[in-house]
Amino acid sequence: MDSPPKPPPFFWGETPEPEYYTSQNVRNSKSYFQTPNGNIFTQSWLPLDPNQPIKATVFMTHGYTNDTSWVFQKICIEYAKWGYAVFAADLIGHGRSDGLHGYIGDMDKAAASSLAYFVSVRRSEEYRDMPAFLFGESMGGLITMLMYFQSDADMWSGLIFSAPLFVIPEPMVPSKACLSGLVGFDGEITKWTVGWSRLRK
Repeated sequence: MDSPPKPPPFFWGETPEPEYYTSQNVRNSKSYFQTPNGNIFTQSWLPLDPNQPIKATVFMTHGYTNDTSWVFQKICIEYAKWGYAVFAADLIGHGRSDGLHGYIGDMDKAAASSLAYFVSVRRSEEYRDMPAFLFGESMGGLITMLMYFQSDADMWSGLIFSAPLFVIPEPMVPSKACLSGLVGFDGEITKWTVGWSRLRK
């Protein structure tokens, strides 16, 4: 019996990343950023033409169990095509960032980790005088709101949300006993997962 066909390496197919980004008229870069809570994986998308004026910066946060690869890139690429400088980071516990995959733990820490990277770009000489927007998708909307509350009053020009999760549905809220147990457990699992992530690299 024939084995099923192997899926393409990218959501857009077989085209190598540099060629794909060029075909979309954007430039992409990847790097890691050290935060107090671990290393986070970051990406940027800018117009392909380095002489094209940048309208503003957009700092994007994905939803739960997603990351900055695959289809989340689509909206990042579109903003870059429209003339924006776009920056995004895999949340702690997601994608190529440190942490146990799918585990966020302290939402304020998760927000502070991505915010540390976003603020470093926002305050850079190249972008500090431009309008700057925070963008959050799904659970990333809640984390984006937390980032906004953790920021200086004049840091951001506005907020953009896509299907944001601001309220957890009642059936999904853990019991008080479960929450109190998790509060103590969270610090230990965070230390363990950061150490384990470093061992894997």
